[in-house]
Amino acid sequence: MAFEEERRSVLAAAREMARLGLVAGSSGNVSARVAAASGEELYLLTAAGLPYDGMTEGDLVLANSELEPLEGDRFPSSESLLHLAIYRARGDVRSVIHTHSLYASAAAVAGKAIPPIVDEMVMAVGGSAEVADYGFPGSEELAANAVRALGDRRAVLLRNHGLCVAAGSPQEALGLAVLVERVAQIYFVAEAAGGAVGLPGDSVEAEEAVYRMRIGLPEEPDGK
Repeated sequence: MAFEEERRSVLAAAREMARLGLVAGSSGNVSARVAAASGEELYLLTAAGLPYDGMTEGDLVLANSELEPLEGDRFPSSESLLHLAIYRARGDVRSVIHTHSLYASAAAVAGKAIPPIVDEMVMAVGGSAEVADYGFPGSEELAANAVRALGDRRAVLLRNHGLCVAAGSPQEALGLAVLVERVAQIYFVAEAAGGAVGLPGDSVEAEEAVYRMRIGLPEEPDGK
């Protein structure tokens, strides 16, 4: 079985995602970008319709750039177009996770971006988690809208749907999903307590610069 280490990593992230309650049943999905010996870019994705507690490494779908399964009889997650669109737009991304966690999903339903209110989130995801325009689940429209709202950051809210994060590995992506969910919870509690107050602008700029340097993105021009 090809890509055994990568399979273990994707499966571990998927199981932990479910254990933490970031998804229910077989919802949500995890993927990783891998490279074949030939240099061809391939993708490991969780299979459609399988509960995570019974999923095995062999159930993961290895697909090409057209999302055609290369082995086995499983089909990739229904949101595979979302994953593929992010990989095509972002060369720094090696793993994508999509969750339906409670507070992040509530923000997506309310159409409320999660603003830069916590230093850790700014340095980890590059600023706020914006809300993408609505797209039907599994559609190219949803994928394109998500990529547009994601920009150079590492988290985006899918309108009336959930959260999507992009990172360098499945474990890093899972950590980001946990972080954004917690910050979303802090945001709603702060709003109920009288209003969430954002970080000072100069702090946000400095932390965004740290983020861009950390993941190898070019500095943004002055006056962005």
